[in-house]
Amino acid sequence: AYDTAAFEKMFSRNDNMDVDMMSQPKANKALAGGQFSRYEAVVFYDMWQDITEDQKEAFIDLTRKGVGLVFLHHSLVSYQQWEEFEKIVGGRYFEKSYVNDPDKASAYKHDIEMEVSVMDPGHPITRDMNDFTITDEGYSDISILPSVKALLKVDHPHCADKVAWTNEYNNSRVVYLLFGHDNKAFQDKNYRRLLFNAIEWSAQQSN
Repeated sequence: AYDTAAFEKMFSRNDNMDVDMMSQPKANKALAGGQFSRYEAVVFYDMWQDITEDQKEAFIDLTRKGVGLVFLHHSLVSYQQWEEFEKIVGGRYFEKSYVNDPDKASAYKHDIEMEVSVMDPGHPITRDMNDFTITDEGYSDISILPSVKALLKVDHPHCADKVAWTNEYNNSRVVYLLFGHDNKAFQDKNYRRLLFNAIEWSAQQSN
């Protein structure tokens, strides 16, 4: 459950993009049917576990075609039993119901204030951005692959140090943004700037 109206409002305010919204499980069925291939980028805001072998192959096929992939916040929790998903996104949140040892599960904390530092002000996603503060949900004890390129970092006991990164998988540009739990983030100008910069970069519309 999330503030659907506020989330969709972010996209409706952007005149530079034609956007379709699709929820699960309809989205994965459309994915397997090849409907996602017509998009330049796909933004994931789901936290979904059910995925068939055909849907996995269709997911991988998107990356062969170079479709941009942007993963937001709790999409890091998706597909706990699909090992390749972690390689696509560049990380994973370990949901406690899917790990053998509860001590190895990731954790979350609502409404924490994070001082965010821009690690690469020259990257198209973060270009000319200044450090900023955001109130959002933090994730800790997550997996972040060493191969990703970190863009933003925080220093908070209830959040991983890297909170935005890029990754490459086959021919796709991939972005993960840890922020985006609720309307406090949706209304944040820095979050919206990051989101749309990430979409444009993943769609290979900026260098």
